[in-house]
Amino acid sequence: MPDLVIGGRRSGPPRPWRSGVIAIALLGVAVVVAWFIYRRSVAYEVPDGTVEGEVTESQAAPGSPALLTYGPSSLEWVGGVAVLRATGDAHAIGAAHGRLLAQLLPSVVDAARPSIEGTVSDDGLLGGATHNMRLAWRWRFIDDGLVDTDRRMIAGLTRGAAASGIELGFDDLLRDQAVIDVGAPAQRSGEADRHSLARTLTVIAQQAQAPARVWIGRSFALPGLADGGDSAVPVVTIAHPEGKLAWASVGWPGFMGVVSGINAEGIAVMVDPARTADVRPTRTARPVALLVRMVLEQAKTLDEAIKLVEQTPTLGAASMIIVDGSTGKWLVVERTPSKAIVERNPKLPAFGDVLTTNALSSDPENDRTRRMSTSSRVERAAKLVRSPLADITTMAAVMRDQRGLDDVARPPGHRGVVDDGRAAHTLILDPASMEMWVTDAHAAGRMRGFDLRHELRGEGDRSAPPADLPADLQAEPDRALHLAAARAELRIARDALARGNRTKAAEACARARARAPALPEAIELEAMLAQERGDDVRARRLFQQWLDAGPDDPQGEERARALLAR
Repeated sequence: MPDLVIGGRRSGPPRPWRSGVIAIALLGVAVVVAWFIYRRSVAYEVPDGTVEGEVTESQAAPGSPALLTYGPSSLEWVGGVAVLRATGDAHAIGAAHGRLLAQLLPSVVDAARPSIEGTVSDDGLLGGATHNMRLAWRWRFIDDGLVDTDRRMIAGLTRGAAASGIELGFDDLLRDQAVIDVGAPAQRSGEADRHSLARTLTVIAQQAQAPARVWIGRSFALPGLADGGDSAVPVVTIAHPEGKLAWASVGWPGFMGVVSGINAEGIAVMVDPARTADVRPTRTARPVALLVRMVLEQAKTLDEAIKLVEQTPTLGAASMIIVDGSTGKWLVVERTPSKAIVERNPKLPAFGDVLTTNALSSDPENDRTRRMSTSSRVERAAKLVRSPLADITTMAAVMRDQRGLDDVARPPGHRGVVDDGRAAHTLILDPASMEMWVTDAHAAGRMRGFDLRHELRGEGDRSAPPADLPADLQAEPDRALHLAAARAELRIARDALARGNRTKAAEACARARARAPALPEAIELEAMLAQERGDDVRARRLFQQWLDAGPDDPQGEERARALLAR
């Protein structure tokens, strides 16, 4: 008879699955906790605020332009140029932008989205399935680099657009402010090799009649976006922020920073974005354009502007051309996330997408951009302003120039000329007289005049803008329209080619040639398609035609000469 043990338990059969259940339960708890931590880490905090009031149409006087008004802010269309006048705190200015320009915002957000999503690849077994999670994680620090004013302005933009019936995510609009700094060119844009979204040119020209004064010529393009920058219609913003200096800028819908602007004290800043090895989305720093807006809101002198730039780490890299309109003095600050180099006596009066100081010119990413893009555009501009210019029409001729370094005319849309037909906005600024002219592509390139002395300082009973600069009579009136349509077809062709559909790519390329027969990009791409199909005879003929017109793509030139040499 077995012994009876008081308090003992009868042994049962072993249950190996029990430990497995416990392990799975613990793993589930860990996953849930990790998920909440992840969501908390990648979420952007939206500042409080409300948007109230209606948008109405008004007219100051019979015959005067019609205005859309929202509270103390307004929107006026001068031809194809939107003029936004915004007043109030950061949230109010953002709300006015979103309320009055709401219908233009979705296309800009859609164009920028591939550049944001392109910073994370879909490689690997679960690359596509986990793409959004990894993207949110990679961009989790973007809002940490913004100050409260930036976040409140973007929150106002989001709420203002929603009040006008356009629902856009705060996350999307916030990331768009940093897309120039860290975004990747869309694959269909043809800019992937340059690793840069923007293509810019800044020209400083002395005035012959007033040697202490300068003109600033400016061209800013966004060819790396999915639509080539077509949605980035020029928006002139006249801002009067509470307790800060008034400023004016030329940008595009949904953009809260400044890349081309001037403040009421005559301090002008032009940004030429670049790319260096220390640029990455995971850095906690302020986007360059938002820093420049702060400079315009606070800096009264050149030294104050330099100090703000030097003391503020940036998310991206750029050359900042800073001009003091009252003295005519100007300089360049090359800023990267880790360095700030001030060049007070620049060698050339023209600047583009490449950093040139000894400390930064050898950076591997900067060197890559230099090798992948043509420098003739900057050199041509510098040559044209080598001597002081007689008048504003001469300056306008510089910004409309379509000749190469050899003074030979290039075909429309050539990427090596000053006016390559890509610009989202082109302007001329006289920071001494506070006069500005902005190109209106809807009026065959006519440049609209603006009186910033009245707009920013309140001088004079009413605005007295300078006379518009007429369109170039020798230029084709529909040139910009044809180039934009041709480049849209080329983006379709590149997209089809990337998917292996050569037939569709060839058709789109043919459509591009029909709109702009001499467009170098179209001829080059058609030659590449012929080469891929094994039609070397046609490829040779097209490459030779492209070279004869002046090559505008260093990498393409190597490919063309290699085929012709065989």
